[in-house]
Amino acid sequence: MPTITSGNSIVLFMDSVVGATPVLIGSQRGVTFDSTAEMIDISDKTSMAAQFTSGKQTDTITLGTFYVEGETQQANLRSAYENGTQMDVDWMDGSTDGVSGTIHKSAKALVSSLSVSADVQSPCELDVTLQITGGWS
Repeated sequence: MPTITSGNSIVLFMDSVVGATPVLIGSQRGVTFDSTAEMIDISDKTSMAAQFTSGKQTDTITLGTFYVEGETQQANLRSAYENGTQMDVDWMDGSTDGVSGTIHKSAKALVSSLSVSADVQSPCELDVTLQITGGWS
């Protein structure tokens, strides 16, 4: 039976603000971690079967949260997107509050997209995609 981790929080630190406190994505509804590798074709004429080797690896994180107009954390994310500000990212396992739990991995990231959706008779939601730069440590 697979292990199920209850709670994962992503804690963001803005590099450009000296002494900044963590910017926690509050009431995070969900998070998706995507890892992909470019495939390099190394096929030759000896076989009709394609052959590949792994190339550059890319990691992204997509976070979902409620959109709250005027919220400081969401304004900071918008500012980081507009200014290309690099952030420190901590992936916390077993954390529901962004403080407790253990740091699973850390990385640097840039905000690659922000999306606000507003469906009929439901709360507005914000999706944030972070592009990891330089890999996880």
